[in-house]
Amino acid sequence: MLKIFLILLIFFSLGSLHPFVVINDLSPEEIWTKTEFVMSEHVGYSGYINVNQTMDANLFYTFWESLDENPNAPVLLWLQGGPGCSSLWGLFKENGPLLIQSDGSLLTNPWTWNNNYAILYIDNPVGAGYSYVTNPKGYVTSESQMSQDLYTALKVFFSKYTKYSTNDFYVFGESYAGKYVPAICYRIHEDGNQLNLKGFGIGDGFSDPIPQVNYFADYSYSTGLIDEKERIDIKLLEADLKLQIENQEWDNCLENFLQILHQISEFTGGINYYDIRRYQPYDSQPITKFLNSQSVKDTLGANADWEDCSTNVQDYLKIDFCKSVKPLVDVLIQSGYKALFYSGQFDLIVNYMGSSDFIEQINWSGKQNWIDSDRIVWKNNDEVVGYVKNYQNLFHIFINKAGHMSPMDQPQNTLDMVSRFINNKPFS
Repeated sequence: MLKIFLILLIFFSLGSLHPFVVINDLSPEEIWTKTEFVMSEHVGYSGYINVNQTMDANLFYTFWESLDENPNAPVLLWLQGGPGCSSLWGLFKENGPLLIQSDGSLLTNPWTWNNNYAILYIDNPVGAGYSYVTNPKGYVTSESQMSQDLYTALKVFFSKYTKYSTNDFYVFGESYAGKYVPAICYRIHEDGNQLNLKGFGIGDGFSDPIPQVNYFADYSYSTGLIDEKERIDIKLLEADLKLQIENQEWDNCLENFLQILHQISEFTGGINYYDIRRYQPYDSQPITKFLNSQSVKDTLGANADWEDCSTNVQDYLKIDFCKSVKPLVDVLIQSGYKALFYSGQFDLIVNYMGSSDFIEQINWSGKQNWIDSDRIVWKNNDEVVGYVKNYQNLFHIFINKAGHMSPMDQPQNTLDMVSRFINNKPFS
């Protein structure tokens, strides 16, 4: 097998950013790049993995070794949702070692998941964040295509970062990654679990549309956002969308989903349906400006412009939006993989009610015992921070005072949650 090794050394300094080595290892089967950098005294690695040479489809990744320097630390993959949103939002706004502030500065995150775990962030699928594809035919239109590209990237990653190839591996994600996570885990499982997958976690994840679109009205009414007349109006829209899904009419499904949210927004005077405590959208300008600065792009080895969410990716996944991945979840849980679902108290768009309904319908041998199990109080530092329902390998956690992005709203408590889940420590 012919391989070409190109080593390019870069020596320069800009503030707290110090890229110092880029290694490109090219072969007929795979193309990948690796950049080692220092950002605010934190060492990271980043680059591209070509997952389809015909289409020139390239997934961008950044990898952070565990801060406790444990060589056996579990490796966590983090995936953002959208569809089409960048996982670097999770890195710099939720659970990574550095957080971007409103003025564009970087702040060390004391509650980063990186304290005890190695974390791999991938802009997924191609076209999201720094990831790019030259031929438009390379955009994915299904979870099967997405998981094939992502699995290619993961196999390349672990073949290069070989010292982590036998460590425990977990896949985490939020929002529309409620589809990505089961899809990639199922593909890993079907290929004999060569990556040592132990489990997965999904935060406020959109995985099974029929039960999950059924509770916009009820949640909004129960929190006082709408009255009974408005609740009835929203229920009619929900019924229309549910019928459309049952009839597998995929083309306009996303538009009708968004119509429900638009109607709720009209009724409420512009509520933020990711966090009903807010009426303002999240400010993405600081992170957008930061990640599009040439110095940061040079540091990370990125050769594409960055945006928080790609409309191109969303358009290509339009027909996938209302399809369910529940059958994949069924298999994974029945096969014994640990499964964590968590829901923020103030999230409307993927609310606790809809997620609970979906989880109760998962088909596995422990289904009835799960339904019959008692929910327990979860405390962190003697403070009630949520509630946990668990039977065997399945967990569903309600997180107090959190919206759609729980690690951003409750960083200390979500770190506690993840550590208990991975280390098999009780929540009681």
